Amino acid sequence: MKIGFIGLGTMGLPMTKNILAAGYDTYVVSRSRPPIEEAVNSGAKEVKSPRELVEICDIILTCLPLPQHILDVYEGENGLIAGATEGKLIIDHSTVSPELNQQMSEGLASKGALFMDAPVSGGPMGAKAGSLTIMCGGAEEAFIKSYDLLKVIGEYVVHVGPTGSGSVIKLINNMLVGVHTAALSEAFVMGEKAGVNPQVLYDIVKQSSGFSKSMDWSVEAIMDRQFEQRFSINLLHKDMGLAIDLAEQLGVPIELVEHSENIVRRAKENYGINDVCAIIRPLEQQVGVEVKRWK
Repeated sequence: MKIGFIGLGTMGLPMTKNILAAGYDTYVVSRSRPPIEEAVNSGAKEVKSPRELVEICDIILTCLPLPQHILDVYEGENGLIAGATEGKLIIDHSTVSPELNQQMSEGLASKGALFMDAPVSGGPMGAKAGSLTIMCGGAEEAFIKSYDLLKVIGEYVVHVGPTGSGSVIKLINNMLVGVHTAALSEAFVMGEKAGVNPQVLYDIVKQSSGFSKSMDWSVEAIMDRQFEQRFSINLLHKDMGLAIDLAEQLGVPIELVEHSENIVRRAKENYGINDVCAIIRPLEQQVGVEVKRWK
């Protein structure tokens, strides 16, 4: 079986390396030269376009940051849809709307190809470790065909329903990341202002009912003042916007999420390229404290 991968970013490159390490014959396409060269040095083969990739490979995985990148890769004369044929399977790991999933699925179905949306959670660390959570939306046939491959890059691989279902769950997950990170930012700034050691606060809350997994992602990095991107505020804000759009389509009021989106948007103005833990920084500046390790 020949595997193709498009999108060798902070998630896609380590995912590709794990696929190569498992012995799959792997082909890649990417806009940036350094990750292509790193993948090739690890054993991948480079091709010129998404169309050429789908003509060669049996299963193609895409992992791209923005909806426009999906359109660029899937559509057009050199896109995946143009080159797709009967029996090909294309899996998208990007975080996009269920509507975009459906659009790509219909385009590929017109060529006899299968599509599955399979967004991932676990960050770059999970991508490197092969321990991602993968939420798969699409036909059961597509899930069965790709399961062994997906288990190479993910620890928890679940078929969650028809096309778009994976994206619905991922958007809900990421909107909760936004809510939790906004809330923990306020909590730890409040604690610092009140004179509480943030490490003690973290240790206590971690053993108590107020804990969320977002704390494990953010609090240590905040105390160490390490705001380098793992999952950027820009991407979180994009995902929260997609979740709010979906809620509006469904007629579900999500006032807390909308308030948290405002907090994330304000942080994006100056810290968009930083990690989501940097959401705390505007509030720190407003109050005049920094949440950092006590000496």
